[in-house]
Amino acid sequence: MPQLPPSIDSIRWVPGQGNHVESFFLKANNPKRPEQAFWLKFTLLDPGSAGTALAEVWAIRFAAAGGPHQAAKLSRPASQAQLSSSQIGFLLGDCQLQPGQTQGRVLGREMEISWDLQFDYRNQRVMYGLPHRWMYDAAFPRNKVYSSCPNTRFRGRFTVADENWEVKDWPGMLGHNWGKAHNPRYHWAQCNLFEPEDCVFEAWSARIQLGPWLSPWLTGATARLDGEELSFNAVHKVLNRSLRFSPLNWSFETQHQDWRLRWQVSAPAADFAGLRYLNPDGQQNFCLNSKIASCRLELWNRQGGRWQPRAQLKGERSCAYEILVPDNPFDIPILA
Repeated sequence: MPQLPPSIDSIRWVPGQGNHVESFFLKANNPKRPEQAFWLKFTLLDPGSAGTALAEVWAIRFAAAGGPHQAAKLSRPASQAQLSSSQIGFLLGDCQLQPGQTQGRVLGREMEISWDLQFDYRNQRVMYGLPHRWMYDAAFPRNKVYSSCPNTRFRGRFTVADENWEVKDWPGMLGHNWGKAHNPRYHWAQCNLFEPEDCVFEAWSARIQLGPWLSPWLTGATARLDGEELSFNAVHKVLNRSLRFSPLNWSFETQHQDWRLRWQVSAPAADFAGLRYLNPDGQQNFCLNSKIASCRLELWNRQGGRWQPRAQLKGERSCAYEILVPDNPFDIPILA
């Protein structure tokens, strides 16, 4: 698939054109202690004529398996933000996101989270969540997602209260999504810290809005192994009967051409942070957010008519796993 133009990372929001939600999100894990991770999100929420557009910056520190985790959020009228229309650029208060760097300071309920980070931005290969390029410009599907930096490295510092993390080449990613509203139901995962070999993997399962109804679950995935991109998001494959959900666990199998994969990700409730996501129409959902989930990825390649095992990979507390639900049946603490 061809590269999108540099402006792909520009803000898609146009004031005055109705409901809109948009986010740039970053995450990274300590390669020596993957259960140490951070997540940042720069968001725009526009309710159209129903209210004032908001600009927000979110931050979470996942300090260890089982928590406690810390979160903070800055929320101000979007008119106070400086936004770029030609490249990635988001400035709000003391927080900013630019190509290859982000700095910020956000006050939480009981502490301050601050950061000063650089990351590899140039020469990254975009990883696309949708099957076709035209979908990023069309009205359908309503929600767009891609990762402009799916396998970057972070350097700098991340600080909560008086505890400072020195970030030295932590593997992480930068992603971007937008739409008229949050997708009503989804599971999403991303990992680029596997053993015993390197791989970058991103997957999603979602129910999309079709008028007053929700679609069946649709599923797609992309893996990069040995420099080869393996896409499992063809339109005729997104209805997947192997899809399985159990509490805070998600798995599926899929195949495309001469490649087959099996995927599973899970985390205990204590490894999630709960977030309250508002839609432009005021409807509330909950994002159950973990950056220290554990995952398994198996890949087979068909050679001479037979399936040959190619890779058996695991990510121990190094996987991003997010679930969007209308309620919080697991009583996960809502931190922001």
